[in-house]
Amino acid sequence: MQNNYLQMMIDSLIMKKSILEKITILNEEQRKLAESEFDEENFLKVVDKKSELIDNIVRLDDGFNSLFERVKKALEGNKDKYKSQIEQIQQLIRDVTALSVRVEAQEKRNKSLIEKQFFTLKKDIYSAKDNANKMNSYYKNMNKMGFESQFMDRKQ
Repeated sequence: MQNNYLQMMIDSLIMKKSILEKITILNEEQRKLAESEFDEENFLKVVDKKSELIDNIVRLDDGFNSLFERVKKALEGNKDKYKSQIEQIQQLIRDVTALSVRVEAQEKRNKSLIEKQFFTLKKDIYSAKDNANKMNSYYKNMNKMGFESQFMDRKQ
């Protein structure tokens, strides 16, 4: 019975590792999008994909923790019997932890790049709005002056 639970834990960690690797790839896509001209549609697609993967990780973590609680007591007295599986789990946990740290670093870098992109977009929008206001003001002032056309035909 413990063998089945341990194998399920191993499988869970392998899936989590795979998902984290996919997230690192998506983070690289996100970085490229943030460094180039901003493409909102593709950016949102990447965010949606990452969100789905993160939801999967949460479910895997919940399942892993549940399994661990079931086998923890049985493993305490029989570590030698399950040594190879325990070592495999430990290695997978190290791999997952390393990937998690990498993802976190990517997320911080991407956040900074995206904030920079948003600042630039915001500045461009403000500039365009400011220019439109200046043009409107100019036209209002010109209309107030009431100039007649200089090329009016005054023949009678």
